[in-house]
Amino acid sequence: MYGLQKMMTPTEGSAQMKQAGSKQAVKLRIVLIFLIGLVLSVPVVYTVYKMRLLAPAPTVKIRSTVTDPEADTLVFVADYDFEPYSFRDAKGDPSGLDIELATEIANRMHKKVKIVLGDWPTCKSMIKSSKADVLLGLEIFADESKTSTIKTIPVSHDALKIYGKKSIKTVGSLYHKKVGISAGSIITKLFNLNCEYVGYNTYTDILRAVADGEVDYGICHASVATKIIKRDKLDLVPSVTLMESFPALGVRETAPELKEPLNVVIRDMSDDGTIARLYSKWIEQNVNNRSFREVFNDNFDFYITYLVFALIIILAIGYMLSMLKIRENRLKTILSYQKVLEKEKRQAEAANRAKSTFLFNMSHDIRTPMNAILGFNEIAIRHIDDRGAALDALRKARYSSEHMLNIINDILDMAKIESGKMELNEKVINVKQLVSRMEEMFRLSMEQKGLTFIVVDDTQEGYVYGDYLRITQIIANLLSNAMKYTRPGGTVTYHGIENKDQEAGYVQYEVHVKDTGIGMSEEFQKRLFQAFEREKNTTVSGVEGTGLGLSIARNLAELMGGSLHFTSKENEGSEFVFSFRARIAEPEQEITATEEKTDLTGKRILLVEDNGLNREIVRTLLEDEGILIEEAENGEIAVQKVSQSVPGYYDLILMDIQMPVMDGYEATRQIRKFDERRLAEIPVAAMTANAFEEDRQKAEKAGMNGYLAKPVNRKEMLEEIERILDVNRL
Repeated sequence: MYGLQKMMTPTEGSAQMKQAGSKQAVKLRIVLIFLIGLVLSVPVVYTVYKMRLLAPAPTVKIRSTVTDPEADTLVFVADYDFEPYSFRDAKGDPSGLDIELATEIANRMHKKVKIVLGDWPTCKSMIKSSKADVLLGLEIFADESKTSTIKTIPVSHDALKIYGKKSIKTVGSLYHKKVGISAGSIITKLFNLNCEYVGYNTYTDILRAVADGEVDYGICHASVATKIIKRDKLDLVPSVTLMESFPALGVRETAPELKEPLNVVIRDMSDDGTIARLYSKWIEQNVNNRSFREVFNDNFDFYITYLVFALIIILAIGYMLSMLKIRENRLKTILSYQKVLEKEKRQAEAANRAKSTFLFNMSHDIRTPMNAILGFNEIAIRHIDDRGAALDALRKARYSSEHMLNIINDILDMAKIESGKMELNEKVINVKQLVSRMEEMFRLSMEQKGLTFIVVDDTQEGYVYGDYLRITQIIANLLSNAMKYTRPGGTVTYHGIENKDQEAGYVQYEVHVKDTGIGMSEEFQKRLFQAFEREKNTTVSGVEGTGLGLSIARNLAELMGGSLHFTSKENEGSEFVFSFRARIAEPEQEITATEEKTDLTGKRILLVEDNGLNREIVRTLLEDEGILIEEAENGEIAVQKVSQSVPGYYDLILMDIQMPVMDGYEATRQIRKFDERRLAEIPVAAMTANAFEEDRQKAEKAGMNGYLAKPVNRKEMLEEIERILDVNRL
């Protein structure tokens, strides 16, 4: 014990070091993560700033500072569809650069202010008829001789641009085009563009007309057009600038004395920076917000440079973090070596348990049909001299082997059921015949365990549409569980009930499986239908169950529109009820009991199979039908045989998939490349243990004409060969 304590002392010291190192590591990580966040946030903040995404929407309050009740009122009139200069806000009040400018001008002139909004023709009419004193947003042109309105000095600047669905390089492109302008605009007098002018009352009307194709282009103020295009999401682009724009104030002709006082105030506002402030507020920060693409293109050098810088920083931080991680891992390795060993031991034990559980799980669903196969084969051997008894036993063994194969496939299909990819394969079935086969399969097993097996079949003779495989899977699972959990001397009862359905042409079935077994606890009943669940009861026989069977059964029952429910009492037994609805089949759709003999005599088939036993089975089955068989051990030999044969020598190739040297897919592809058309077109049928839909699709893609799943079923194989060769037609 003393020696062990001495060995542990360094470990304890290392643990203290690890604890201290861990605290430092956490702090360093926080700092490094903060640095990474800071580095990455810079371009984001820069982009947001450049795009002006955070710029608040400007507002204005029309509030007069003049307190003298005798003061005159200065009436301003402006266009209501001229944002950001003049427009109605969300509340319907006047807003915009010109509105705020007019309010400030009136206050500085010690006059009360009144703002009236209307369309542009109305605004000009009001100023002309002296119903308003000042017109906002009036243009100053180089040639003022063609205008008559009294104007002040400019209060802002903008540009008249041409807008359209496509950009143009010169104004000459407007030749013989329809161009939308403001109604009554002086542009028609100033510019001879050799185009057809169409007047509109508002800029919105102009731009919408362009977007709708009423006119080819429109002439608008750039700031106004930008707002309208973004607001209405119009697919328009700006083109060339027609002229620079210098908006001013228009004074009514009956009051020319207003011009100079207005000019004085405008100059003062320009000198003290008021006009510049208002322009920045309403135009630069509000209108000229740009898209990410525009910002990126204009600042491409910045983004590239910063990207390189950020990568260097991040790589450096990453290197520091990796070195820190290496140090921590080394400490962890030294301190937790014993824990790692213990963990690996637990994992190994868990893996062994999982393997054992899997083996037990598989045995649960296949043990019953396997027992029947072995039992009936033993009966056939003992009664070999009694042909009738031997054939009957072999037939029952065949039924059980087919069922065992179906059970295995269903277990593998559990994932498809859970993912919703499982589909029913409904065919015409005889319910009474189904019950009879289930009884044959389970009778021997029940008797061998010392159980009384009672079968009561109250179904009527007839045929319905249903999935034979899924129905037998559910019933077999219920009978198998009843047999397993019932002690020797107990009873298992099967009761089939047929009821009329409310809808004509349909019938209801109920299958009751009742036992006098150990039953189930109330706690286990809550999780009975969960996958891989079973009751841990010491009174159960040594055969373990997968816990998959009942989960599969319920899912299949619900898939076919039925249900599976139960009642159980501990130490008294359980009863399961499987119910489903089926459509009645017409008499002419009944299944015949006899198999039609397929005449394939004289047909020559190349059998490509690497397994000798499989070749022997298929060769024997086909030679019994008069078919000529030639064999090849792999795909390469098959390709050689076909290439050396004369056209028409082989009628069909049965091709295994997984083979040495050359697999079936590649062999088929090689045959399909032959220059001789009749050789390249020899029918090829896949014969493989890969029995899933994706395998079938892969075979078809490789050029195969048919598909047979192993283990080989004689009838299905002959039907597939007949289908491919089209014997009846020939």
